[in-house]
Amino acid sequence: MEHMTPLTKVMEELREKGYTHEFGPKKDYLEEQSTDTKLKSDEFTVDKFYRFEGESDPGDEMTLYAITASNGMKGVFVAAQGTYANEVSPELMAKLDVSDRKNVNTDGAVQPLNSQ
Repeated sequence: MEHMTPLTKVMEELREKGYTHEFGPKKDYLEEQSTDTKLKSDEFTVDKFYRFEGESDPGDEMTLYAITASNGMKGVFVAAQGTYANEVSPELMAKLDVSDRKNVNTDGAVQPLNSQ
């Protein structure tokens, strides 16, 4: 069985790289509460993302996004699988869909099985 890197370890590594803020979703923006910073979808980029799967419960799936705001602020956004689907705007969800972007590091993403 392959050992998976825990979410907390990846978050700590990102903090060491300057991703020190934590963002939460609102209807059409991400918010960093300690600084009252609000980021619309055109005000940040997704630098990296990591997907984590629960060992036995698909409900434990999470995605961690490392983002950089246009003002230089770096932080993370943790999304439980499907949790925010009805709470955020389509524009914000589209920004967080990184599956077709070549400039986003997808090393932490779950890769599909080869069909043979």
